Amino acid sequence: MKNKIVFLVLAVFLLGGGIFFFLPSDEQKIRDNLDSLAEYCSSVNKESVLETLHKVTLAAQLCTVPCAVHIESLSLKRELISKEITDRLLMLKKRLPGTRFRFQDTVIDVQDEGRAEVLTTLSLDGKSVDGRFTDAYEMNIIVDKQDGDWLFSSFTVVEFMKK
Repeated sequence: MKNKIVFLVLAVFLLGGGIFFFLPSDEQKIRDNLDSLAEYCSSVNKESVLETLHKVTLAAQLCTVPCAVHIESLSLKRELISKEITDRLLMLKKRLPGTRFRFQDTVIDVQDEGRAEVLTTLSLDGKSVDGRFTDAYEMNIIVDKQDGDWLFSSFTVVEFMKK
């Protein structure tokens, strides 16, 4: 009888530890969402219209409603709803076909159970009318936890001269 109890306790302990070990942390969930956002915003030259619409819709679903965007150099500081996010992403993908988005050098600070601050570098590699380009923008992103999901609630481009 004692062996069965010891075995049962050990099995419960290992199962609980295994679940805890294999479940992704909040930081990993945020990194996964950043990777997904980069994939959805990237464009390929031969992407179909339906595929493009699907990707920008998925990108907008990773954001809260509304989602604040602040790019001082473009005099843009406003809150966008999902439709505006998809519209702007569609315009971006149309203007910059064949552009790859990547988030690099990412630092995530989970401040409490429901909010995190992300400091990252957005790297763009693509083609323009004049040839290939590579661009980088340092970004401060606020991520909020809603119904168990980490959603982007604010994007701010950190101006180089403001650092």
